[in-house]
Amino acid sequence: MRDTTAASGRARIDAPYGLGEWPTLPLRPEERFPVLSSAGVWLLFLVWPLVAMLSVGAPWEQKVLGLAGLAGFVTLYIRHFIWPWRIQRWPHWANTVLVTALMGLCVLATVPSAGLNAFNFLPFTLAVWIFPHAIRLGVPVAVGLTLAWAVLGYSAGAESGAWWLIIPSSLALVIMVALRVSMEHEEKGRALSEELALSRQREQVGRDVHDLLGHSLTVITLKTDLARRLVDADPERAKAELEEVLGLSRQSLAEVRNTVGGLHVPELGAQLASVRTALQAAGISARLPEPDSVAELPADRRELYAWCLREAVTNVIRHADAAHCTVTLAGDRLLVADDGVGLGACPAEDGPGTGPRTTPAGSPAAAGSPLAAGGRSTGTGLRGMLRRVEEAGGRLTMTETHPGRDRPGTTLEVHL
Repeated sequence: MRDTTAASGRARIDAPYGLGEWPTLPLRPEERFPVLSSAGVWLLFLVWPLVAMLSVGAPWEQKVLGLAGLAGFVTLYIRHFIWPWRIQRWPHWANTVLVTALMGLCVLATVPSAGLNAFNFLPFTLAVWIFPHAIRLGVPVAVGLTLAWAVLGYSAGAESGAWWLIIPSSLALVIMVALRVSMEHEEKGRALSEELALSRQREQVGRDVHDLLGHSLTVITLKTDLARRLVDADPERAKAELEEVLGLSRQSLAEVRNTVGGLHVPELGAQLASVRTALQAAGISARLPEPDSVAELPADRRELYAWCLREAVTNVIRHADAAHCTVTLAGDRLLVADDGVGLGACPAEDGPGTGPRTTPAGSPAAAGSPLAAGGRSTGTGLRGMLRRVEEAGGRLTMTETHPGRDRPGTTLEVHL
């Protein structure tokens, strides 16, 4: 990816080049116009030495020499921004040293006719060091060049009083260094933003894959175990269960592929039908809304509820040891309740610790160890569910369904 910067005509190239470094290959034709237009606009400041060369009473030979030097300087400057690494066997800085030396010769050719107006060439000489190179190299060299020009200019203009021309040319150094530092900070901020976006994307994919496979593999395990037990007693039913296992496997593979490609969005009605099948395969009595009843819910809530329902029912099947499971859906909330062993018996790696916990989005509990108690943290599934609810601005709560009983059960509520 290339990004042109107007003040310097600089093209930023991502890896393998670091911040402030230029490519080894020339710019492509379609990239040259924005670079040359932004870098070339500053050449208007060379009007002063051009006017000086044409207006002074110098011999025509000196004027021709000066005009040739001006033309050569402009050519070197422009070509350096198109391809600053022309001699590949040389390091980058050596190429710039060569260009600087040639530009210096061109400036010397303008001195007989332009006089101290030749100091207008200084900012362009500094630019070929400050912008194509990293700050640690370009800025020290630019400072050295400015000091050398200042000493030379003072020596040449002390008697005539024109040495003050050094001041505006030297101010260009301060302006370009400030611009270069600003560009560096902008690039670092952009790189950090891209890294954070990539990290969030990876986390999102990991969370989606976990939620998809956690549910699907649980159902596949249950149905495979059921088929194994039925293979002698009821071969036809065992065959039907295995056919469903095969279908679930193919569906899971397609869902994972879609998730990795960023295409998978779960559908709440289909998820209700899926969890009904899963609960029945686990031998758990289920009370669920009809799939058609969710059509009036907003689309963004249907997606969130589908993810949460999938993970919550998977945990009921795997950990609750429940006989009944009830799912309640409303416009602003989702409840999944069971009559199982309760919060205290959930394994630390897959469920919460003992005691009810409420974690509103933005609270310390939500920002720290979500739904944790007694020093035991939730597993990947509940952490992913909590993150989804937080991003939607909601609240995730887990309490006991029947407090005080031997089997208090668990109620999970998502409130938006």
